[in-house]
Amino acid sequence: MSPWWTEPTGTLQERAQVVVVGSGAAGSFVALTLAEAGLDVILLEEGFSPTRRPATMREAMQRVYAEGSFRTTMASAPMMPVVGGRGLGGSTLVNSALCFRTPPATLDEWNELSAAVSPGGVFADTGAYFAVQDQVETLMRVGPTPDALLSGNDKVQKQAARKLGWSEFNARRNTPGCSGCGRCHLVCPHGGKNSVDREVLPRAVAAGARVFAGCRVEGLKEGLVSGSLVDELGRTTGSFTVRAEHIVLSAGAISTPRILHDAGLVDPDGEVGRGLCVQPVHSILAMLPDTQVFAPGATQGHVVDEFVDDKMIFETNPTLPAMVVNLPLVGRELTEVLANGHRIANTGGLIRDESRGRVRGSFNGVARISYDLGEADMKRVCRVLQRGARLWFEGADASWVGLVLHGGRLGRSMAEVEAMTPQDLSPHKLISYASHPQASCSVGRATDGAGQLLDLPGISCIDASSLPNNVGRNPQISVMTVARILSLRLAERLGGRPLPLLAEPV
Repeated sequence: MSPWWTEPTGTLQERAQVVVVGSGAAGSFVALTLAEAGLDVILLEEGFSPTRRPATMREAMQRVYAEGSFRTTMASAPMMPVVGGRGLGGSTLVNSALCFRTPPATLDEWNELSAAVSPGGVFADTGAYFAVQDQVETLMRVGPTPDALLSGNDKVQKQAARKLGWSEFNARRNTPGCSGCGRCHLVCPHGGKNSVDREVLPRAVAAGARVFAGCRVEGLKEGLVSGSLVDELGRTTGSFTVRAEHIVLSAGAISTPRILHDAGLVDPDGEVGRGLCVQPVHSILAMLPDTQVFAPGATQGHVVDEFVDDKMIFETNPTLPAMVVNLPLVGRELTEVLANGHRIANTGGLIRDESRGRVRGSFNGVARISYDLGEADMKRVCRVLQRGARLWFEGADASWVGLVLHGGRLGRSMAEVEAMTPQDLSPHKLISYASHPQASCSVGRATDGAGQLLDLPGISCIDASSLPNNVGRNPQISVMTVARILSLRLAERLGGRPLPLLAEPV
């Protein structure tokens, strides 16, 4: 069977009505919607096919993660990696497949924040919004993680939360063929995750879209996208130019504003790139001396939402050796802990940040991301660390809890944990992680109600950057829903006739 994409080399020169940059959660739905509306669509992706599954973590970091997984904030407090995918399918290739619906209260906030460009807000018809979300979830085959597929880490978190009487549930995921191998972050080796390369992108191609892999966008102006053709290691193999009546940037909340700033098309002090949210995550590890924690299962199959009103949730985290090495351990003590790694539990405390960062143009070829945790978020991080410790001490009889902090130590009681997390804790002490950048080209601020830039109507931003602020949960389904709604509006503006999402393409 022939592939549905092309990997050009040499010189590529094409024309289309619409060119879409990026093939992830948003770009795939944009291409599908516009192509099925009868528009001539080209989709450009810097990465390659997920059928070439990486064999090791190192290979995955090089091939299917943005900037080789070294993308970080700069001159920020704290500095943190901001992870994203790279390949035909974008971050859906390497995420944990967690699927949260947009909370109604969040949608209300989005409407308030976008009322300047649309009466009542861009998503004022909330019934229509959630009807689209229902369709997206059906297409992506979302369902709760069965108990039989919970990992050992999921099970101990579930038991601990129930012992404490905390609200919890098995995560909803788009993994209809999950085998419980726990390798979601390396591109599912069994095809069990319904990432967008499996059905959304091929369906877009069936409707007439043309997909080109290995296209690194380096030049942009109204009506023209250009750049280098590259191989899987980023080496140049040629060049491309695509002329189009309309350009849609769906490269994510980091790359979309970066591309616009690099091209000099937007005001350096304007709204494009502002308002960045990252939903930082902090790991809380624990030694459960009488429990065999390690057991195969979902990568992240369980969620605790007891404190969602305080803008935080806990999701099970896979325990990697690098996390343990970050603990304040050396010599024999470190060796003993590593030897008992099968007894280490790990949860990740995700906060819905109020802090806002910024994305500017490139510096030495990488995105310039600035982001500082504000005082309210720092206090929330301290609470999330303390509550995570309580989960393990009181819910699972942990002998110690490890907070991943610079200069920290193992906590052997709640009193010790609280001493390590005072309300005036410096953000420079945190070892944080982010994989959900959002809201850097928001509708209502940078774009109108169809995602078109307010000052450049020939260019749209439709992806995680479009969200008015963050979801407070893993945003995959919200991003797909917003992309579908905005691209339906764009299709009608461009003279297309969109088809229902759940109907067979024609």
